[in-house]
Amino acid sequence: MVISVSVTDEIPALVDIYNHYVRNTTVTFNTQEVDGKQFLDAFYADKSKYTLHTVYVDDKIIGFCSLNPFNKKEAYRRSAYISIYLDPSSTGKGLGRDILKFLEQQAMDMGYRSLIALISKENVTSCSFFEKNGYLRAGELRQAGEKFGRLLDVVYYQKLN
Repeated sequence: MVISVSVTDEIPALVDIYNHYVRNTTVTFNTQEVDGKQFLDAFYADKSKYTLHTVYVDDKIIGFCSLNPFNKKEAYRRSAYISIYLDPSSTGKGLGRDILKFLEQQAMDMGYRSLIALISKENVTSCSFFEKNGYLRAGELRQAGEKFGRLLDVVYYQKLN
């Protein structure tokens, strides 16, 4: 596996991976597919403080990971929101653990002290993944989102560097 800083020509493949989750899951609360600009606005708005990386296996793009602002207010500058998205054919193979470790090291190197994941409560696979990797459940928002005609709870997971 290779994880590298994302470049412009990779964005369409990353958008395709993300839009799979938009169309088919409650992993993301986007209800409409995004285009390249919307994707970059969501995952790479501030290149000076945050990261977007492409994940490759055997020279094939299989996902992306990012650190994004948890909140844009300056007092939250030591906290980052963490995201990992893999092509569905690449999930369940143990890659997420290595990607998460990579992001945690990036966060530490960039001075972030608090990493936060916001996950749909019904996404038990992601909840379990973060728990197994040392993240603590830090809160729950009931019926905070609606997708596919269902009201959805979200949970926050946090890990301190």
